[in-house]
Amino acid sequence: MPDSALNLPPILRRMHLLRGDAGAASGRVIDHILGDPQRFLTLTIAELSDATGTSDATVVRLVQAMGFGGFQEFKLQLSRSLALTRASNITVDAGDPAVAVLRKVFDGAGVGLGDTLEHLDLEAFSAAVQASAQSRHIALIGLGWSGLVALDGQQRALRLGLSCGAHTDPSTFVQVCSMLEPTDVLVAVSFSGTSPDVVSAARLARGTGATVVAVTGLGRTPLTRAAHHVLTSSAPGDAYRPEGLNVRFAQLCLLDALFTALHVSQEPYMTERLHRARTARRAINADPT
Repeated sequence: MPDSALNLPPILRRMHLLRGDAGAASGRVIDHILGDPQRFLTLTIAELSDATGTSDATVVRLVQAMGFGGFQEFKLQLSRSLALTRASNITVDAGDPAVAVLRKVFDGAGVGLGDTLEHLDLEAFSAAVQASAQSRHIALIGLGWSGLVALDGQQRALRLGLSCGAHTDPSTFVQVCSMLEPTDVLVAVSFSGTSPDVVSAARLARGTGATVVAVTGLGRTPLTRAAHHVLTSSAPGDAYRPEGLNVRFAQLCLLDALFTALHVSQEPYMTERLHRARTARRAINADPT
């Protein structure tokens, strides 16, 4: 994403990403909104279609494609997002004292979590939880920073006693994904959604019948097209904190929420199972032999 788009509100970042796949008519609507979002908020749907040489139906389809129920809902959410962006001073600037950087980093993390929750597909999240709860094995894959997110997810799942493995080497996770079964789940972590190794592995997993969950950034990408369920994350970025790095905290929270929801969905069995494991560990530690 160009630097000029990093500090846009999440709704406008989504539109910016959607622009590449949009048709000519939808593209004109997107360009008009991105050119002056505040001015757009004063327009009716008829005025917007007239200004862009499109139809009311084109505007409605674009809004619905972004996940909104209607034009007014879209304008309301954009207005709130713009207000929050104006009120937030989270961009790290050259010459900022250390304490100011500290506050901006923490404030930016809060904004990123809010952005992610605001635009997360809640039905996809619920479906991912259900698939994971019914799975025989959960595999997580990722490269670089995304690999660290996958490894953290593995630790979270193992603490619940789940059959789970995280893989960060392409030659390994391609082999693992090719041998998954319909009872398995693959969680593929890639903020860009374009990593050839991760996308190839996700396609292999889907070909075996496994359920593929993508933990990725905003926008339609090869990884989102390969996945059954897409969990998007979003966070503002700047010259000192690239968006892909800044979004990692939101991804960690997404996986934490997924496994916590899985735990809750299997009560009281899961807690009783974990209690037995803790009791066994205490007994072993107390055994003098």
